[in-house]
Amino acid sequence: MDVLLIDDNPLMQQLIARFLGELGYRVGIAGLATEALALARQAPPGLFMIDMHLPDLDGPDALVALRALPGCAHTPAIAISGLAEEDARHFVTRDFNEYLVKPVDLDVLQETVERHLGTDLVRSVG
Repeated sequence: MDVLLIDDNPLMQQLIARFLGELGYRVGIAGLATEALALARQAPPGLFMIDMHLPDLDGPDALVALRALPGCAHTPAIAISGLAEEDARHFVTRDFNEYLVKPVDLDVLQETVERHLGTDLVRSVG
């Protein structure tokens, strides 16, 4: 799995997973932090994308738990939330590498994922 997307919004799951899938990335989806932990235990991803407001844990706590798993200590993480970028800065300084604002701009999403995973798998969607 290239990207583990952790977001409890089914619409966001579908949008991001479909878009990244079309770019050639393998995307795992979890709606809860506990589901994400189980998926990451089975196959550590290359990148975490974590919503800041999950039903069972907040995003920063979910990231701490995920990075405690074998093979995940240095996995880059992108925070995603509806918070304004200024309000989100403290999340990025709390171990997240990047922050994306909802609704996610697909061009920015692609650039951000490519920056962390490279472009070897990426093929043109246009």
